[in-house]
Amino acid sequence: MPDIDEQVTLLKTIADSTRLRILGLLAERPRTGTELVEELGLTAPTISHHLHRLRDVGIVSAEADAQRRVWSINTDLLGAVGAPSANCAHIDDEQARLAARFIKDGRLETIPSKRKAFTAVLMELLRNFEPGRSYQERQVNEILGRYHCDVATLRRGMIDYGYLHRTGFVYQVTDEVPDRTPTEAQEVPKGEADWLRSLIDSALPKV
Repeated sequence: MPDIDEQVTLLKTIADSTRLRILGLLAERPRTGTELVEELGLTAPTISHHLHRLRDVGIVSAEADAQRRVWSINTDLLGAVGAPSANCAHIDDEQARLAARFIKDGRLETIPSKRKAFTAVLMELLRNFEPGRSYQERQVNEILGRYHCDVATLRRGMIDYGYLHRTGFVYQVTDEVPDRTPTEAQEVPKGEADWLRSLIDSALPKV
């Protein structure tokens, strides 16, 4: 089983909407890069980039088949680090699709005006924070700033929707699924509660 540092690296690599969607498809059956391009509607270079990131940490592997490469998933490694299963990868399908419209090549092109898309983006950014760890405000700003310069709007959204808790200038990921009012329930992607519960649980090392 990987040590704690390796587990953190693996989980950070997985914590990307496109890679989760790739893993969800590969968990169903091995696929070629061309099949992934067609099913996810992304460019070949983008798929190749994410596949190689996953391969570098051993989560996927490729075998030659004539003139193509067939990619498959290392389910034993995913289970060893407590990473989301194929079912969990599909839980956040709506969230992943919404976030992917706005986050391109690791940058948030624009902050969505519609609340459901905005919360989907916030959920995607939340993957960059580790449950149980305390962050100073400057650290929060640094992480969010990698995606968009308007860190104040993103940080406030994280607090307003209960994804981050703040005590003074110290921030932590929520350790429980927030209760949603009827209005808020309409503003978050379907399956948000299961998504958040899975994220919190998967970030905890198995003992």
